[in-house]
Amino acid sequence: MSEKRLHPAAILFQFIKSLKDMALGLLPIIVISFNGDTLWYAVIGAAVLVVLLSLMAFVKWLRFSYLITEDELQIKQGIVIRKERRISKNRIQSIDLTQSLIHRIFGLTKVQIETAGSDENVDASLSAVLFSEGERVQSELKTGKRTSLEDEEEVEKEYPSETLGYGRLALTGATSDNAIIILGLMWLLYSQANQIIPDEVYEQVTTWVLSLAIQVLVFFLLLSVFIVWGAGVLWTIVKYGNFTITRYDKELYMTYGLLEKRQRTIPVHRIQAVIVKENLIRQLFGLCYVYVEVAGGVSGGRMEEGTVYMLPLLKKKRVPAFLEMYLPEYYREEPGIKRPPLAAIPYYVWKGALVSIIAVIAVFYFSPSWIAVPLVAVPIFLSWGLFRWQTAGIAVDDPYLNLRFRKISRETVTLQKRRLQAFEKNENWLYKRQQLATIDVAILNNTAGRHFIVSALKEKDVTEASAQFSSVPHIHTSEQER
Repeated sequence: MSEKRLHPAAILFQFIKSLKDMALGLLPIIVISFNGDTLWYAVIGAAVLVVLLSLMAFVKWLRFSYLITEDELQIKQGIVIRKERRISKNRIQSIDLTQSLIHRIFGLTKVQIETAGSDENVDASLSAVLFSEGERVQSELKTGKRTSLEDEEEVEKEYPSETLGYGRLALTGATSDNAIIILGLMWLLYSQANQIIPDEVYEQVTTWVLSLAIQVLVFFLLLSVFIVWGAGVLWTIVKYGNFTITRYDKELYMTYGLLEKRQRTIPVHRIQAVIVKENLIRQLFGLCYVYVEVAGGVSGGRMEEGTVYMLPLLKKKRVPAFLEMYLPEYYREEPGIKRPPLAAIPYYVWKGALVSIIAVIAVFYFSPSWIAVPLVAVPIFLSWGLFRWQTAGIAVDDPYLNLRFRKISRETVTLQKRRLQAFEKNENWLYKRQQLATIDVAILNNTAGRHFIVSALKEKDVTEASAQFSSVPHIHTSEQER
């Protein structure tokens, strides 16, 4: 078998990547160059830089080659120092295909190969190959670990699969948190408008807006909210369009995206936890989304790869049936969550109460005329603490541990005993007097770990969980609550 090169379009991708890496460092020079006679020097310098980066990208493309043998993937690269990397097929965990808009224009794809390690330097990627070549690479690297008999059985066997229609994707966007983020950005732009727009224009526009009838102002406000909401819906459809999930024997396979088309492969044995998340809007309508925490390398250097959606939108009552079909390793009926006792309420509301009191004192001292604002916020903060208390809970059903908590959204986490990296039961002297304890469990996620903490539970419930999971490598009981 002969070595192969990437598609020539890889030169363009390498050039763009180099330019992005240098952009931050060049920004001060660009700003200074617009001052006086230095502009022409900057133009000449930019032209020289473009030529050098283009030449560098071409040489990197020329010096990059790959070869798939019976047992491994071989990659050779390097301009001055020639490097040869050999990745055994047995170490490969997933092979994902990604198509950006530029990839799709040229009929290309990026092949991201992730190994069993947690070092991104151990992984590999082919930045631009023909889509048919990417599928060939994916097929050879995956099927190379199976026998021909297993391949025939896999072709004949039917696997469960589900595709989200555009209606469900629109509902996903309509009930997401993105609209809130966009509204926040709009408010930030508006608050800085007087710094950007000339004073005369800003004053004229402000006078005109204030002169409008209240009905017109309300109309424009509703129109703005609708536009922002629609933008969130459109963004969701573009990102997750044609979302399809399929469960094979040992892995989950997902494809999605209209502009940037992605294929994700998740080995089931690397899934550390299943999390059902409900924001306030989705909880109101009985909706949620399901995602998994995956251990392993940082695919492409992107930390969010450790958290992967299984399905962006699902009816909460459908979760058990969905898991039974696509992830039976974590399937169970709705767990009987045990909530914290009434004695735990002060521990959930004290932070909000403290913030409210400080705000009231500060406003009363500096601007008494605005004292109504923090006073109104006091019951809101206290109510949110009660809401968090009402949400929290724990359920133990060996080998499963279920935790439920709320920061903003309500999250229900299902963990398996063999996936826990650490288990801590934390107490302080106040907790001991009221027979309370905090549970803190950790799982492996990317190069570090992720902790799940639920405060002020019944001490006997945490002790029961500790007894069930006593074989976890790190069990710790602390006298000091975190």
